[in-house]
Order: sequence, then structure tokens, then C-alpha cells
Amino acid sequence: MNMQYQLGQAGARMAWECRRLAARGLALAGWAGVAAAVCAVLAAGAWHSRQQAAVQLAQLQARQQDKPPVPLVQVPVDDARSRLHAFDSALKPVQEAPQVVEDLLALAAAEGLVLQRGQYRLQDDSAGSFTRYRLSLPVVGTAPAVNNFVAAALRRHRMLALEALQYKRQQSDSLQLETRMEWVLLVQAPAGGVR
Repeated sequence: MNMQYQLGQAGARMAWECRRLAARGLALAGWAGVAAAVCAVLAAGAWHSRQQAAVQLAQLQARQQDKPPVPLVQVPVDDARSRLHAFDSALKPVQEAPQVVEDLLALAAAEGLVLQRGQYRLQDDSAGSFTRYRLSLPVVGTAPAVNNFVAAALRRHRMLALEALQYKRQQSDSLQLETRMEWVLLVQAPAGGVR
């Protein structure tokens, strides 16, 4: 505030001095002196504006430094452990993975999808202490049947995830699609690692 007051006084004094000199200088210096005085007034105005901007910037920086830093959100350890325990308890034993595959095949057949040769493999996740059962299921059928099958499978199996879905149509007017689905079923790690 004190600096603004001083800047205001300096600007007022400079304007008064310019007016006084202009009145005296017009008689002594002519139009060239008046032009110089006008330039001096414009320069003083620009200087004053720049000083005000510097003061405002300094005040803004001071306010920013006074603010406390944004606190980091931390999940309580007990909450994280309880969520991890809930995840682990939702995993099915690896021995139940073939039953899930049979259920998926039954769901596909119920939607009128024709399953071609599928591929299945286990993938251990030692850091997560669980196993991924990867399924690649190519099917042939209509788009609504494929969509219904995917929705039913995801509703029925909580630990099943659809990673990729690729459609291929032989002819542009054909209703039948060749669809490749990449699924991941999360199951408990088998005792002794992946077989």
C-alpha cells in the first residue's frame, strides 16, 4: 500500500511539473518543446502503469506463498488392506477356470454364436499374487448376439474382463460377423505357481 501511495504521489507531481513546464516551455521552446513534454508525460504514464503491475505481481506472489500447500490424499492403510482382502476373496480357485469357460461357451450357444477354435493359457502375476487365465474366443454371429453375449458374460462373472474385441465382416451387406474376443479371468494363484 505504501508503495502505491508513493507511486501515486510521484505521478501527480510529474503531471504538475509537466503542466508547469509546458506553460513556461511553450513560450521558450515552441512546438518542439511541447512535443517533448507530451512524450515525457506518455513515458511517465507507461512507467507508472508498469510499476503498478509490478506491485500487483508482488502482492499476488506474497499471497501464493502464504497459502498452505495442497494436502495429498492418502488412503488409510486399513482401508487399502480391506479392499485388497475383498479382491483376494472374490477370486475363484484356478481349478474353477474350466467351469467358467464352459459357462461362456453355453452363453455363446444361447445367443446363437458359433465358436471356432479357442485358445487358453495361464499367466502368473507374482506381484499381485493371482493368476490371469487368458481366453481367446473367435465366434461367428450377428452383432446384437455378440453384444448380448459380452454383456451376459460380464454380468455373470465378476472377475472376467474383456480386453479386446475385433469385428470382421466378409461382405459389406452380410449380417454375420467374425468376432475375436480376448478375455481375462482373474483367479487365485495355484499352489506352487503356474503349471
